[in-house]
Amino acid sequence: MSTDVLNQQKIEELSAEIGRDNVPVLLDIFLGEMDTYISNLSTLVGTEQLVYLKEISHALKSSAASFGADRLCELAIAIDKQAKANQLVEQGSEVGEMLDLLHVTRDTYRSWTK
Repeated sequence: MSTDVLNQQKIEELSAEIGRDNVPVLLDIFLGEMDTYISNLSTLVGTEQLVYLKEISHALKSSAASFGADRLCELAIAIDKQAKANQLVEQGSEVGEMLDLLHVTRDTYRSWTK
């Protein structure tokens, strides 16, 4: 996949829109959301896990796009599309893919902000 985990140009655009001082505060919120998503998605099972995956995929379409998490945004869009078409199944690969990419994205952003 050639899409960036962290698109710095999008973060610069966000910085210009909301002010450079506000970006770290919002990034902390975004990182906290990813921590929550990882924890909950790892804990839930079966139908509850799929329902939660649908919810976070829908939410991540916009938040990931806003913060330049392009790869995460693409996955969220794809899963949201599958969910709307009732194509998600309990034994599918989407949960694992989302968890893996949430970890990579969170860790990439954390190391970038240090």
